[in-house]
Amino acid sequence: MRKGSIRQVKWRFLYNAMILCVVSLALMSCGKKGPPFLPKTGTPLKVEQLQGQWTNEAVLLKGNIPALKGQKKGGPGVTGCRVYHTWYSLNKPPCEGCPIDYPRFQEIGGEILAGEKFLCEIFVEKKEGIHFFEVRLIGPKGTVGPPSNRVKLTVEN
Repeated sequence: MRKGSIRQVKWRFLYNAMILCVVSLALMSCGKKGPPFLPKTGTPLKVEQLQGQWTNEAVLLKGNIPALKGQKKGGPGVTGCRVYHTWYSLNKPPCEGCPIDYPRFQEIGGEILAGEKFLCEIFVEKKEGIHFFEVRLIGPKGTVGPPSNRVKLTVEN
């Protein structure tokens, strides 16, 4: 006994496949779309020619911010900076030009600028090895600028 022709079986199969596709698409696309937003842009200010030196138990970092040259006091705001620091043993220094991973940073707030000059003191344990520092300025809304050049300080006992 024949219950249906091959043509009917094909149509049932196609009908079931289409329903399955519609249901799976509906399940994958449920949810509310988020509101549109503009990505946060960092502050364009950058510390250049960064230098560092040890002073007792701290490191004094100095540099220039050429973008502030000739600007009035109420120019683009800088609320602080992030100072990135890492340490390497003298026995296992990183290769010259290798990327340096900074596992932590300190945020310094307040006055770090004097005109177009950058000046910041960071308290770091002066232990034997190679210390690397980088600085990024923080803008008025918490935006972070591009990194400065890398400073390398070596401590030998």
